[in-house]
Amino acid sequence: MTDARPPSRGPEFRSQQAQAFLAGLEQPERVQEQLLLETVVGANVDCEFGQQHGFAKIRSFAEYQRAVPIRKYEGFEPQIDRVVAGEAGVLTSEPVKRFFLTSGSTAKSKYIPVTNTFVRAKSRAFGIYWAEVFARHPAAQAGRMVTNFSDSGEPVRAPGSGLPCSSESAYWAGVTRATSMTQTPIIPKAVAQIGDSDGRYYAIARILLEEQFSVIMTLNPSTIVLLFQKIAQYAAELADDVERGGITERVRCGDEVRRIVGERYRGNPERAAALRALAAGEGMLAYRLWPQLALAICWRSPMLQPYIELLAPQLRGVAGRDYILMASEGVMAIPIDDERSGGPLAVGVHVYEFIPEDQADRSDPEVLQPHQLEDGKSYVLVLSNCSGLYRYNIGDVVRVRGFVGRTPCIEFLHRAGATCSITGEKLTEDQVTAAVRDVARALELRIAGFTLAPARGGFPRYVAYVELDGAADRKALAAFPERLDEALEQHNIEYGGKRSSQRLGAPELALVAEGGYEARRRQRLAAGTSDSQIKPTHLSRDPDFGDQFEIVERFHAAT
Repeated sequence: MTDARPPSRGPEFRSQQAQAFLAGLEQPERVQEQLLLETVVGANVDCEFGQQHGFAKIRSFAEYQRAVPIRKYEGFEPQIDRVVAGEAGVLTSEPVKRFFLTSGSTAKSKYIPVTNTFVRAKSRAFGIYWAEVFARHPAAQAGRMVTNFSDSGEPVRAPGSGLPCSSESAYWAGVTRATSMTQTPIIPKAVAQIGDSDGRYYAIARILLEEQFSVIMTLNPSTIVLLFQKIAQYAAELADDVERGGITERVRCGDEVRRIVGERYRGNPERAAALRALAAGEGMLAYRLWPQLALAICWRSPMLQPYIELLAPQLRGVAGRDYILMASEGVMAIPIDDERSGGPLAVGVHVYEFIPEDQADRSDPEVLQPHQLEDGKSYVLVLSNCSGLYRYNIGDVVRVRGFVGRTPCIEFLHRAGATCSITGEKLTEDQVTAAVRDVARALELRIAGFTLAPARGGFPRYVAYVELDGAADRKALAAFPERLDEALEQHNIEYGGKRSSQRLGAPELALVAEGGYEARRRQRLAAGTSDSQIKPTHLSRDPDFGDQFEIVERFHAAT
């Protein structure tokens, strides 16, 4: 995954690509079949996989579906392992040039093959996305952009083949640095590569407080939330640094970063005075710190709405745009509107099929093409790209939110299998997210992090582990379990049935001590997960999930 700005291209190129994409939304079947037969199947007739599955005889989408079974990553792993070892012509006729590493659902990294055609396909999606952004927000094109809050560093080499391997975000950040025709990035590479999370965010805050920009962009909104929290936490220290120049010795950032900051920012008493005035008065909120800020870009899926709501006071008057729905394996949707989650399916970039979510575990599920989907329904996405993944069950559940032409607009809901069922209620992560969001709004609570998990002992029930963002009224906290019980029933009728039949107890609230979710994030970073891959866990099947937190108080529903 990537939060990098795409390689620089002329606006004419972007406009042509965007127009072709929008026109194709009227005929998704034609676009899909043409891409399938020419680029996915036709270009790979001679590779081992193509020969085994009769690619030379395939003349239609239906024939492709009959010839190639749907697989998950494990189904491709033996072939990918051979490619990693250096064998050519296994999954693609075109040479594999590198691998994107992704954490996957287990500790073992997944190696995603990358060909030149695959890179061009993703680049086209980026170009379309930015054409639409710039058409709506000309100031975004003319102004400066803040991105690349983290960088996992230089690529490693694959065992055997010696091909470069890195996270996708690191790859695109490198491409941007190598091809950009704009000014030097606001956040230097050395800063993005600071290993200590606190040190990196402090250094970024230190730099940004002496810069002006029109766009702030990152994949995960929690990254922006954390940045603004650090600014509030270290407001006085940051103002002192701005006044005298450089960066305080307390911060662990490395000699190179200390040198860069010291050379660029030599002391700005006027800006420091303005910062102190804001801190003492209306508050150091983003829209006041950076009056030119016009657009905030980050993922806006339902699962991430709690973070979007935390950002709202900071970004008053600032437009919000969802980023491309994508994974290392491919692009799924290209948002074209502000203030909404998701966008039109990226027809013409890859080839897409869909399995109804309620059939995901069947051995013979119904498999649909994009124009056959229904508004409001949820599906597991199946993707065929041009780097060796054919009818690949990517494991993401998406929901249809209307159509553009005859092409569905989709938004990410949760990972397939991200459910929990104590006694048959089959709660999903998006249902939990929506329920907690509803309760937080009703009780006027600001929530920094939360997870619902089964209780370890006692009568079967759920525990909501919640960390607050600021103080809360005790009456609201006492009311939380009962309100959550009602909200879960509203979002999942089976949950209500299990509660009314007394097979499931009322949920309880476990208040997590301040900093609990931040400590969890740091642990995941220390284990090798990149910032861009850290997503909130709003639903867990693990009864021991709460053991990682200090619980300051528990609240139970009134009996």
